[in-house]
Amino acid sequence: QGILQIIPLPLHVEPDHSHGCAQGSCYPATGDLLVGREKNLKASSTCGMRRKEPYCIVSHLQDEKKCFDCDSRRPYDPVYNTINHRVENVITTFKPHRKKSWWQSENGKSDVFVQLDLEAEFHFTHLIMTFKTFRPAAMLIERSADFGRTWQIYRYFSHDCTAAFPGVPQGPSRNINDVLCESRYSDIEPSTGGEVIYRVLDPSIRIEDPYSPSIQNQLKITNLRVNFTKLHTLGDNLLDPRDEIKEKYYYAMYELVVRGNCFCYGHASECAPIVGIRDDIEGMVHGRCVCNHNTKGLNCERCDDFHNDLPWRPAEGRSTNACKKCNCNGHSSQCHFDMAVYLATGNLSGGVCDDCQHNTMGRNCETCKLFYYKDPVKDTRDPQVCIACDCDPDGSQNGGMCDSHTEPSLGLVGGQCRCKANVEGPRCDKCKTGFFGLSPHNPQGCQPCQCDHRGTVSGSSQCDPVSGDCFCKRLVTGRSCDQCLPEHWALSHDLNGCRGCECDVGGALDNHCSMQSGQCRCRSHMTGRQCTQVESRYFFMALDHFLYEAESAKMGQVSPPEHQPGRPATWTGSGFARVPEGGTLEFLIADIPYSMEYELLIRYETQMPRDWEDVQITVIRPGPIPTSSPCGNTIPDDDRLTVSLPAAARFVVPAPAVCLERGVTYTLRFEFKRYQDANSILHGAAEALLLMDSVRGVYFSTSLKCDTASSSRKQAYERYRCREGAKSVTRPMMTDTCAKLILSIDLMSFLLCPPTACNCDPQGSVSSMCDVRGGQCACKPNVIGRRCDQCAPGTYGFGPSGCIGVPMVTMVTPFWAKHPVLSVARALVLKAPTADATLLRLVTRTTVTDKLSATVTRATRVRLKYLCICVHVYDLLLCCSSHQYFLRYVAS
Repeated sequence: QGILQIIPLPLHVEPDHSHGCAQGSCYPATGDLLVGREKNLKASSTCGMRRKEPYCIVSHLQDEKKCFDCDSRRPYDPVYNTINHRVENVITTFKPHRKKSWWQSENGKSDVFVQLDLEAEFHFTHLIMTFKTFRPAAMLIERSADFGRTWQIYRYFSHDCTAAFPGVPQGPSRNINDVLCESRYSDIEPSTGGEVIYRVLDPSIRIEDPYSPSIQNQLKITNLRVNFTKLHTLGDNLLDPRDEIKEKYYYAMYELVVRGNCFCYGHASECAPIVGIRDDIEGMVHGRCVCNHNTKGLNCERCDDFHNDLPWRPAEGRSTNACKKCNCNGHSSQCHFDMAVYLATGNLSGGVCDDCQHNTMGRNCETCKLFYYKDPVKDTRDPQVCIACDCDPDGSQNGGMCDSHTEPSLGLVGGQCRCKANVEGPRCDKCKTGFFGLSPHNPQGCQPCQCDHRGTVSGSSQCDPVSGDCFCKRLVTGRSCDQCLPEHWALSHDLNGCRGCECDVGGALDNHCSMQSGQCRCRSHMTGRQCTQVESRYFFMALDHFLYEAESAKMGQVSPPEHQPGRPATWTGSGFARVPEGGTLEFLIADIPYSMEYELLIRYETQMPRDWEDVQITVIRPGPIPTSSPCGNTIPDDDRLTVSLPAAARFVVPAPAVCLERGVTYTLRFEFKRYQDANSILHGAAEALLLMDSVRGVYFSTSLKCDTASSSRKQAYERYRCREGAKSVTRPMMTDTCAKLILSIDLMSFLLCPPTACNCDPQGSVSSMCDVRGGQCACKPNVIGRRCDQCAPGTYGFGPSGCIGVPMVTMVTPFWAKHPVLSVARALVLKAPTADATLLRLVTRTTVTDKLSATVTRATRVRLKYLCICVHVYDLLLCCSSHQYFLRYVAS
């Protein structure tokens, strides 16, 4: 706290007792510090404390009694117990029996001490000891100022200082705090009544400043101890070790006087008992000063509470040097002294107010504290002089501080808030335009709006002042309007801000794309921004990919087609299956990729002018359908379909769709029951024929799971009748709308059949690339098949150059004219189709076959080979193939 300043008191200035403390300095009287403190005095050795002990005295009188008893177990009584020699007997009583009581140590003990423990700090001036026996041959006096924690030696005494205390200097003393050894109080004479006197302040030494810290420290004690270290003897104890000899040598003291007072620095004329100390003991020196001059403390060593405007100083002469009350304008009752403030004011005032009330602060509580301002119309001492600032702490400088007072010269207006750079408003509680997020952690108060001009309405940089959300265009999102909505991309200055991803519903995983590039997330082997393109050397299966050729069906009679150059083929595979009325076809279906409903696309060419009226289709399953399977709801009637085949059409899709499951093998049976007008045919129903091309399994559109976007495309697909163009073998030129829709709808089947490698035949195809829709490879001349792996009808010799077409043979005399069987065959063929049955009966006879084998030469067999191909009679080719040599020739 404050700095203790000791004011010098000249040695010649004596306390003025002619006036009270009000007129100047005043001092309490000194006295014997032992009085009233019997319990605070102790000795390390006392005779007779455990039992009665004998002792003797040294005397030259022959008739005087020389030995006595000591019994200190009971208190001293001048009548009944005069042999008690406890240490409290040394306290001065001024009673008649003063010389009949004393303290005495045990016999023969050299190292003994007597110690006084005080309850407070006292100023010790001098000590007087009166001994009953010889004075000690060596002793020392020491004191403690911290209640026994540390000790300092005042003075050594010895009749032989060099031997008893080697290294300790001997007098005279030059300074007050010199530690010396002196010998004048240690002679063996007198044998009784000898004194030892010690003064703390040697009168022979001039003291310039009695209140200096060194002098005050030298006088201050809390404990005083006298250590006796050596007995005076006559030397007989060195020759005779008997106890009787030791009984003559001990320490015995009549009286001990410790003079001192409660020193009060001139600010008290009396002392009072410390709490817990009796106050009814006559002559007792108490330890608490009764302070005046606005001082306090046990020794009046500091200023009283709220009297710290001047530094504490001791009183001297007629100057009280009283402590001065602090000036806190009525807003505090506590203060402290600050030397720096005192010196700064020219030694006029050093008081600093503590704990200012009523929202005030300052050395004298003269200003309003932070976040308050002074009411200009009220007095400084008014408890309501300071008013709280009404500033938003987040938007104001210094956490909501306002101007503490009005000062026009400094531009201050009491109560005015000082806003941060990006904040405005009387309370500094609003972000400026173009800023948001008022925060106490932002030195600027608010942060600038982070709006992307491309995505904000009208390109504005304004945003919500609280959240910072910018005002986005219709298809833009994000706090800064810097992101497109899901399923959109290409942030720009367009009206709506972004464009739709338009990812293909089949080729993409979903309709999400990169906001920067628009690239959709493609499925495996799909590419392109919208995932509409299949990777090189891959294709995707069209909805009608699964094809079952009629010429490969069971019980089908095959009729090879005639392909005319320049005209598109009207069939798939190698040709048609010729089916008469009442005939049947059975298709084996074992490659269903996914369990669902399939539509059956039937492709055919009628040879008759009217419709086939009754064709029955039956799905033959390997066994009962488990109710837990995907087709568990199918009933028997669902597997029986009836359809008519219009003469004017080349395809038909019977209803309803049929449910087929993956991993199950089915038989699809067609029964051609009735032609519409068999009676109009020359030979009746037996001559009614149908050329059956193929059956395709088409994914039933309602079985495909679609999201909202793909559902809308399916609706458009059906509205524009795009599906019809995909049913025919010869497909017409489709519109751009249908082309795009068919691509997406086909790609939807990706979930069932992902893109497949082209696997184009390296001999029959032009390259390894194929049509992405359907997988048709680019074939070499006269090569057909999706993979370009077979010769076209009317060609042969599949090889690296494709297939070889049948050459036109020019003859003067046709070779078949020389063979009656071939002549009949040609005639019957030219009457087709009615001649087919007759020819069949002719060529299947064994005699005819044998005749051909025997008569046909090698050259004729070559021509016969061409004939069998060119005349379009497959039965005749069967006839020719019965000859083994012919088979080897064809194979070659």
